[in-house]
Amino acid sequence: MKKLLCSVLLFGITINLYSQKVQLDSLEPFISQLMEDFEVTGLSIGIVQNDSVIYSKGFGSRKINKNLPVDENTIFGIGSISKSFTALTLGILVDEGKINWDDRVKDYLPYFELYDSYASENFTIRDLLTHRSGLKEISGGSLWYHSDLSREDIIKKLKYLEPVSGFREKPAYQNVMYLVAGEIVNEVTGTSWDDFLKKRIFDKLGMKNSTSISSVRESNKNLAFPHVWNENFKKTPVNQEKGDNLASAGFIYSSANEMTSYMKLLLNDGVFEQDTLISKKTIEEIFKPQIIYPIEGSPFGNEFTSYGFGWWVTPRNNDKLIEHSGGIDGMAAKIFMIKDLDIGVIILTNISKEPASFLLKAKILEQLFEDKSLDFYDTVKGYRDKRVNSAPKIKTRIDNTSPSVELNNFAGIYSDKMYGDIKIELLNNKELEISFSHSPIFKGKLAHWHFDTFEVDWYDVRVPDGYLTFNFNSNRDVLGISFDQESLLDVDFSEINVLKN
Repeated sequence: MKKLLCSVLLFGITINLYSQKVQLDSLEPFISQLMEDFEVTGLSIGIVQNDSVIYSKGFGSRKINKNLPVDENTIFGIGSISKSFTALTLGILVDEGKINWDDRVKDYLPYFELYDSYASENFTIRDLLTHRSGLKEISGGSLWYHSDLSREDIIKKLKYLEPVSGFREKPAYQNVMYLVAGEIVNEVTGTSWDDFLKKRIFDKLGMKNSTSISSVRESNKNLAFPHVWNENFKKTPVNQEKGDNLASAGFIYSSANEMTSYMKLLLNDGVFEQDTLISKKTIEEIFKPQIIYPIEGSPFGNEFTSYGFGWWVTPRNNDKLIEHSGGIDGMAAKIFMIKDLDIGVIILTNISKEPASFLLKAKILEQLFEDKSLDFYDTVKGYRDKRVNSAPKIKTRIDNTSPSVELNNFAGIYSDKMYGDIKIELLNNKELEISFSHSPIFKGKLAHWHFDTFEVDWYDVRVPDGYLTFNFNSNRDVLGISFDQESLLDVDFSEINVLKN
């Protein structure tokens, strides 16, 4: 009995070594310095603890060089944090007995088909939510990124994506499977995933400005504008893509203030202001490790880091760190909760490819865990300064080379069996232009580089310049093209196999 009592006391001492609170008096000076050092246009943060909002505030501007201040109600894109909302909508249907986590996808969406027939027949809702399809990371991005393809169109094209590992063998992060998950909600309820989300979650939580519909978000007068870096590392605002075709995986917009209500629901086991939206059992299943998936090393992740349903889960000493990040063009977000301390934090920014939300998360966790190993601000800033100040890479052309055939022979319609048509057109009898039929963002000039390789100067600042090589048969007939193109956040060009019609 004495041994047991000592163990309990020691356990209590271990827990109480943590400050268990965010040091709010030092938070704002840190945010100000962070925004200056990393050129963050706008940032909003919300913190909840013990079922109360203890901090909610905005900083900076909604748009560069404009007097449009960010506040706690400014809406930002939350990116892949949207996946957790999709898991929650499915969880509500589980509670109602309308679906089970291990139901087959084809029982709801008969048109769902993957490259591997066994996977197609046996793929479950649980598989959709845990990134274990066997596909490569971000597979299928070219189908939805800035495209006019509908949700059903995209799902019907998944059968062309070749896996790189066995079904359920190992995880690889996906967006398209969460799109499928959202369409199951549509099929079961007879209403769109967007409407179900609004009525059963947003309205119940008082999240009146949160939305997954682009037209609604664009009508909000307190909307943050996305910003990206161009090739000269100059910050520029861009137009946000609609994203409606991938809303259930990455295109919810919300504010720091409204996301605090979401965190209160989750930390309180599905109850919000004495109203039970979802059962404690289902919340526990959503947060339960489903597949080992360590994406970060120490001090954030460890060998036990796992993925639940739309959440990364990491045991840390006697606590459970539950988190997810989100990134779309010009937006970056971070949400994390410490269940045992009843603390949740949401960070929203309108600049992409900057570690601001990551460093703010690290600072808060450093305070909560009193762990100096989480302080690597200076190291990250040093890397960033070196990248910004480094001389641009010199591109070397091979002089005195020419294409194998006249430019007009390259013009025509090319096709990828998954994506569809890609057009190459001869302009003014002296230069080529490429355009993707479903994705206006993929359009640009082709400048001769060497032999049959051309540099692609994409018109949109979000797409880095790449290279395209024309392939021939022995008769010098153009067969197709190959891309040497840097992958975007969600598009892998190596998945496209383009042949000339």
